[in-house]
Amino acid sequence: MENVSRTLFTTETFQNDATAAFILFTWAQIGLAINIFAIILIWRNKHMRNAFGYLCLSHEIGDIGVLLLYAFWAAPATLFQMDASGYVGMKLGQFGILMWNVCVYSHLFITINRFLAIFFPFGYRRCFKGLITAGYIGIMWTVAVANIIPYFFEKCYFIFVPRDYVWHFAPTTCGKALLYNDFLVGIAFMVVMVIIDSITYIRILIAKRQMQSSSNRREIRFFIQACCQGSLFVCKLFIFYFVSTLGEDKWYKFLTSTLVWQSAHVFDGIILILFNSEFQRWVTGKSAYQSYSANIPSGTRQTPYRRTASKNGVAHL
Repeated sequence: MENVSRTLFTTETFQNDATAAFILFTWAQIGLAINIFAIILIWRNKHMRNAFGYLCLSHEIGDIGVLLLYAFWAAPATLFQMDASGYVGMKLGQFGILMWNVCVYSHLFITINRFLAIFFPFGYRRCFKGLITAGYIGIMWTVAVANIIPYFFEKCYFIFVPRDYVWHFAPTTCGKALLYNDFLVGIAFMVVMVIIDSITYIRILIAKRQMQSSSNRREIRFFIQACCQGSLFVCKLFIFYFVSTLGEDKWYKFLTSTLVWQSAHVFDGIILILFNSEFQRWVTGKSAYQSYSANIPSGTRQTPYRRTASKNGVAHL
């Protein structure tokens, strides 16, 4: 009787492991396809060949990095119940933190980018020229790399635990410090982003009548896209750090922490695709000229388009 119970328990455990691994791998593959498609759209869209587009591209790289980690580490480790606490597991966890930091910093820079574009259109063009934007992105990645330096120390690590289907910081003093640092930095960034986005939104409402040109509407669409991605970031943090603590069931933890983190990177790509004008033209069947002309009064369609910053609008890039 005892052997039968043990066999049933082993079979059920393997089925649970296989289910969790299948979810992680399949969802990661879908996310990778979505984010790669989003990068292609950024590359094809001439209106994204600017600071905002390059920041979105940086963010997409971070998304893809995390999803690769889920597809080719978390999923196999769960299926085969591998020992993920060794050197390889620690380094891959460190890589995951790096990619997450890149996404967080990209969110913040995108929020600031939209704020400056709408509040200070003329100054915005000077602050986000080609090489200057490259410098911002370089600094962003450098800070992200600097933040994972503590993970090189022996008792400071972040690993995936296949038995529980979740990610854990080291159960040490250093690990707890890293957990609190990740939590506090995330919350601080969340508050800053919400404040900046709120101020930008109020500005748009006040100047709504002066922002009716096609270029202004495009910049507002970029702002709405950034808000959607920022809201996704806020929801992820709230569920990961608060909702996940309300239950101890393995599957509950899996859904509210592991899967929520993964899903945030999948939906990031979906949001970018939905707001991309190239994708919208592909869905509606309109050409680039038709899409552009539809937003211009008939009496001015022959006027050459100039890249300027309107008096009451935002930076036209």
